[in-house]
Amino acid sequence: MSADKIARAYGALAARGEKITVRAVQREAGVRIGEVATWLREHTPSASEDVPEAPDLSEAIEAMSQAVWAAAWVRAAEQAEQSVAGSLAAAREGEAAALAAAEQASAERDDAVAERNRIAGEADRLRRDLAQAQRELEGAQREAQQALTRAEESDRARVRAEATSDTLREVVDAFRRGETGSAAASGTP
Repeated sequence: MSADKIARAYGALAARGEKITVRAVQREAGVRIGEVATWLREHTPSASEDVPEAPDLSEAIEAMSQAVWAAAWVRAAEQAEQSVAGSLAAAREGEAAALAAAEQASAERDDAVAERNRIAGEADRLRRDLAQAQRELEGAQREAQQALTRAEESDRARVRAEATSDTLREVVDAFRRGETGSAAASGTP
């Protein structure tokens, strides 16, 4: 753990271009000075050793970064294609469902319109039948009124006929009584 802290502190000082001393690394790492001194002895070259010059890795790093970039670009394109394909498939499914729902709604609307037209036709027929029935009822009421009037007139005529008949009977009876009385008086049977 301390070695990791010391290595990070050493790298940070070197990156900033500061002088690397035991105390500077110790302050940066926040560990004991003895640990820093031991680590520096083990990991830093002494002044007497020849340190070879760092190799020129720029071409290799550039080629590697191009390869990494190309691989990343291809992967991103594949992911984008997969995402677009998924979205397109979902959109097609949604479109198909919407079309099916629209067709169902259209069929239901057509059925409702046909049913409304049938009911409207039935209502018109019922209105015509009702109007005909009303005309027939009014005609029957007129006929009934006329029949009632005729019945009343007939009843009055019957009453008059009965009265006339009664009167005639009385006259005939009176006439007969008068004839019988005249015949008895004259002696004719």
